[in-house]
Amino acid sequence: MARRSGHTVTVVRRSLSRDVVEELYARACTPEQHRAAAEKLAAWAEEVRPDDDGVSPASLLVSAGEHLTEAGDLEGAVALFRRAVVAGQPVPPDVRCYLHGGLLELGDAGAARRIAEELRHERPVDGDVYLFLGENHELAGDLREAHRWLTMGARRTFDDVEDGDDRAAEDAAGLLMARLRVRHALELPLDEYDTLVASALLSARDTPD
Repeated sequence: MARRSGHTVTVVRRSLSRDVVEELYARACTPEQHRAAAEKLAAWAEEVRPDDDGVSPASLLVSAGEHLTEAGDLEGAVALFRRAVVAGQPVPPDVRCYLHGGLLELGDAGAARRIAEELRHERPVDGDVYLFLGENHELAGDLREAHRWLTMGARRTFDDVEDGDDRAAEDAAGLLMARLRVRHALELPLDEYDTLVASALLSARDTPD
């Protein structure tokens, strides 16, 4: 819808939802389309609407950064992730995870390390934070640091699993699978956590449909 004011036409955007944002990502196939989508999302982030459903300026900036990452514009992506952090709104599992990954892709290991240490000192309760940072390091080729984060996450979530937390059980499963993959790449022998994964996989294979 367009609103005319004098000779200026202002386009008023529609209300947003996660489905709208995800559809925009699914439709972008080329670098040019990803850049156009990033520009649109960044503009939307400047216009807060009360009828937006589950979409915040920070989440829109993160999505815009992901588009620029796909387009190969790592510096632009990191700039958007920084803006998302400054926006101060939650983006699961933690908005800083996206900036951490972007910095590693950009090659700024020092800045990424500072964010990782900040998160570590906060002892996140969400297992996905550990999974996210572990996989960030894995993608960057730092398998030792990936293993460190995935192991920290496994230990943390297992404490919650023992307390009967169902969500923690799901987090633990994802962390252990990623950890096993990294340990295999590092050519490390199986340990007690790896045995749990192997037992679960065998049990699933032997369970009739």
